Amino acid sequence: MRSSISLFRFIAAAVMAALLSSAMAQAPAEAEKERKYLYRWTDSRGQINYGDRPPPDAQNLLRIDLRQIGEQVQSLLPYQVRRASSMYPVMLFTAGKCPPCNTAREFLVKRGIPFAERTIETGDDSVELKRLTQAEGVPVATVGTAPLIGFDPDEWNITLDSSGYPKTSQLTATFRQEPARPLTQKEKAPAAVAKQ
Repeated sequence: MRSSISLFRFIAAAVMAALLSSAMAQAPAEAEKERKYLYRWTDSRGQINYGDRPPPDAQNLLRIDLRQIGEQVQSLLPYQVRRASSMYPVMLFTAGKCPPCNTAREFLVKRGIPFAERTIETGDDSVELKRLTQAEGVPVATVGTAPLIGFDPDEWNITLDSSGYPKTSQLTATFRQEPARPLTQKEKAPAAVAKQ
């Protein structure tokens, strides 16, 4: 009798552990999915609001993409680069037909810095760039929360060095940066949740 109770407890504990680990594995992924975007919208009084969950009556809803490099990219990084990029992620803001932007991008790639690239294409993008970095033009990079306005290789090197990034590339030849994405995108307001 005692052995069957022990066996039952063991099986119950194993099932609970499996359920908890499954739930915990899903929870961070869902939480991460929700935290990847910031939204800007106008409310019924005409005031501009920011948040991660816009209300159903949001007007002029705009999604701001502040996601850093993805998990797939992060897992391919050498330890020193992964550590620096987790503490001081780099985001590069660029525009089309911008030679200094190309130079800044090539600088980061040559130095082996993983970065997220956001393109400034619309007036909304420009407004958000100014709000985030105080810059009115590109290229701009942020290292953690520190903005680097305009491309100055000496200033960028000093900031990257002090953030713990290696001075020369440690990335493998097969490493590929994620493609550039627009900083903002128009969205539709979320559907209202029906109360039961």
